[in-house]
Amino acid sequence: MRARSIKRSGFTLIELLVVIAIIGVLIALLLPAVQAAREAARRSQCTNNLKQIGIALHNYHDVVGSLPLGHGPFGWNDWSASTMLLPFLEQKPIYDSINFANTLGDGTALSPANPGQPQNRTVMLMRLNVLLCPSDPDRLTSAYGKVNYCGNSGAIPNVFEQKSMPNGLFGAVPDGLVVGFNGVTDGLSQTAAFSEKVKGKGSGNNNSVRDNLKPTASIADVAAPTNVNISQEYYNSCKSIGSPTNAAVPLHSMNMFGQFWWDGHEFSGRYNHVMPPNSWSCAYNGDNGGGAFPPSSRHPGVVNILFGDGTVRPVKDTVNFTVFWALGTRAGGETVSSSDY
Repeated sequence: MRARSIKRSGFTLIELLVVIAIIGVLIALLLPAVQAAREAARRSQCTNNLKQIGIALHNYHDVVGSLPLGHGPFGWNDWSASTMLLPFLEQKPIYDSINFANTLGDGTALSPANPGQPQNRTVMLMRLNVLLCPSDPDRLTSAYGKVNYCGNSGAIPNVFEQKSMPNGLFGAVPDGLVVGFNGVTDGLSQTAAFSEKVKGKGSGNNNSVRDNLKPTASIADVAAPTNVNISQEYYNSCKSIGSPTNAAVPLHSMNMFGQFWWDGHEFSGRYNHVMPPNSWSCAYNGDNGGGAFPPSSRHPGVVNILFGDGTVRPVKDTVNFTVFWALGTRAGGETVSSSDY
């Protein structure tokens, strides 16, 4: 009897390997496109959040007649502009639950007005999505409500000093010294109002963890300039010391960026236009000192900036620093074209 040959259907090992290789190539080609599409969606959400803040700013101005304080009032009242905007961000119940009583605590016997007091703890822990950019991962370990959007305090190093009038829109100033739209003589469309700032890593101050991501959330320790009202001098000092991702650069002791949405300090509620977007920060004189605290984001090559007229525009991190300074001032008399940034 002759043996009958039997044909078996199926793939050979070589055929399977070829198919797997083709699938791998397709995934490698499609993955960047998928990631880009996801980032585009996240950036769109981030832009929409800033637009909501812009609408809230204009509604606040219509009701109050001015913009809110960027930090204050004093007596351990460290409230941010975002806190004052809560009723106009559809968060009035949260605003109504805050204890704003001011008993002028001096730092040794903290007043009930301090956001860190027990009666405000529930508010402090709340997460407000409208204040968070989905492109920035949350690497902070604290339980407090975080923040990615900050008010523009101007284009000089000392705008964070207590009781100093900013040349931007939001400062830490005494009661009554706030900015109205009539004081923005450069034009609302030419003046930055809010922008993004990446959150830090870990918890506590910047001496605890060095952030090696780009843009970094670490802060370099750089002495105060001779003249705290001149951008160029501090820009040169901050630029020359280099990024704090370098282990040789000393870190400034300050709370990590973005830990507290309700706080108006430069590490949470405000930024300035001394260093260009997505570069590093430098600081002097502690939490109520000054320095360079640029806007930053996880969007490649740009930051989203809300301007005073309510528009949100991307600003390249390659923008000329003098143009960036001009966008930070409300009454500097500069003329800037959108093609410049």
